[in-house]
Amino acid sequence: MTDPRPWPNNAREARDLAAEEALTGRYALEPLLTEKFSPEETVRRLAIATIAFHKISRLLESVGAQTNPLYDLYNEYQK
Repeated sequence: MTDPRPWPNNAREARDLAAEEALTGRYALEPLLTEKFSPEETVRRLAIATIAFHKISRLLESVGAQTNPLYDLYNEYQK
C-alpha cells in the first residue's frame, strides 16, 4: 500500500478549519435530539449549525472542492 501524499499547506489549513466547523455544527445540533429548548434557543442552535455548514463548504471550495452552484438553486426551490 502506498503512503498518502501530504496535503499542501493551504489545503491542510482548510481541512483543519472545516473539521473545527463540523464540530461547531455538531455541538449545536446534538442536544436538540435529546433535550427540550425554547423556540429561540432552537433557532439559535440551528443558525449556528447552518453557518458552520456554509463555512465548511466555502473552505473546501477554496482549495479546489468541485461543487456545483446549481445545487444551491435546486435546494432553494425544494423549500
